Amino acid sequence: MNLYTTDNNCGVAFNKLETDGKEPTKSDYDNLSKIANTPILELVKNNPSLLVFPQILGAHDDGIEEQEIFILHGNPEQLEKTTLKTGNLMGFIGIGDTQLKISSRFAKDDEHDFFLHYMLEKVFSINLFDYKYTSESGRLDLLMFSFPPLLKKALSQGIFRQYQTFRRNDANVKGVIDMRRHIKQNVPFCGKIAYNSRERTFDNPVTELIRHTIESIKTKPFGKQLLSSDGETKKCVQEIFEATPNYDIHEREKVISQNLKPITHPYYTAYKPLQKLCLAIFRHKKIGFGNAKNKAYGILFDGAWLWEEYLATVLVPAGFKHPRNKENRGGIRMFANDIDENSFDKNYRRIYPDFYKPNECILDAKYKRLQNGVGREDLYQIVTYMHTVKIDHGGFLYPIPQTDFENDNDNKKTYKLAGYGGTISTIGFPIPQAKSSRLEFLESMKETEGVLRSYEWNDAISELFGV
Repeated sequence: MNLYTTDNNCGVAFNKLETDGKEPTKSDYDNLSKIANTPILELVKNNPSLLVFPQILGAHDDGIEEQEIFILHGNPEQLEKTTLKTGNLMGFIGIGDTQLKISSRFAKDDEHDFFLHYMLEKVFSINLFDYKYTSESGRLDLLMFSFPPLLKKALSQGIFRQYQTFRRNDANVKGVIDMRRHIKQNVPFCGKIAYNSRERTFDNPVTELIRHTIESIKTKPFGKQLLSSDGETKKCVQEIFEATPNYDIHEREKVISQNLKPITHPYYTAYKPLQKLCLAIFRHKKIGFGNAKNKAYGILFDGAWLWEEYLATVLVPAGFKHPRNKENRGGIRMFANDIDENSFDKNYRRIYPDFYKPNECILDAKYKRLQNGVGREDLYQIVTYMHTVKIDHGGFLYPIPQTDFENDNDNKKTYKLAGYGGTISTIGFPIPQAKSSRLEFLESMKETEGVLRSYEWNDAISELFGV
């Protein structure tokens, strides 16, 4: 059964979930209950074919590793009294014969989730708008469109090499002699010796899995364009081809089975998410491997992370700084000198606002709805940032449906601070929903991005977007 909902749905009756024309069943509830109300970090550890972005959970201090994909409340014997509530995660997840697609709340319908696809295009530097979506409700698209960026990141560490055992029979002995095989094959003696050698090679189960995934993607109507969308992707694909001369399409299930154990190599760390993605692609296609009946599979994106990374593609070219907390890049000193900082905080205190433009403005990216106000911790945080860097203007930048933006001025307010002064604004970023085509959506988004890039932030911030 295919079920559909949106992120941040505020709770939907289980029997009212959108389906392909059928009503959700008790079996669907039983399947989803196995992964409901469970922290993402635990699910990822227990389900190798479940891929979540950002790949390093908790790296952005956003608490994503503690979030649940969805929460189920109620009595399973009365589905009309049971609710499914989602958070910031988008994508799809499946278990057993049940799949749940979570579109962005700005999607016109399940098949026109332009906003999610647009953010993926900008963050992963791929062009989705040139392709016609042909897979089932876009679920396989999300997996395949994530393949090029993960492939490029993995190959930036070099081609994966792994020890393999080879059974050889020649005169150049470089291993342990296999006496039983030698007697069987080389009597009477013909100048050859049977032996086994163990060598590090590029052609191994991991690179073979990547090759099989490439070959599978190539069979899709948009596959060849996807794998050649930029020079770096084309180069990576060619490197995999050259590294896997023993590729055999008939060995696919064997290769998949050999990759059920996650990579744990201390150097080739970027290959682990790529391996998971490849398995997820084949799992979605229902290629049987292993005992996956009670395992979850799919791909999910944290809306808060994706929204912030998307805004970085818009604001950084306009002169904004985008500090990286876990990478220890771009942090701002909270104390005036090293001595005070070291005495007060052994961790050498730095602050990491989402975005700031020196002497102009600090912006905090929020994916959640702010129509009902800003949380206390968020408010205190941005005031601290403003005071530390001596900036008078701060704002919370969040996505809002274009119709709500046009009809409700409460989404575009500025407030004056007491004490040292300054202003804080809630800034709704209008997201078009009722556009009939990708091109119209794209044009509308480009127009709004242009306003952001060209705005003089040291002017009255409340003027942004016509406030």
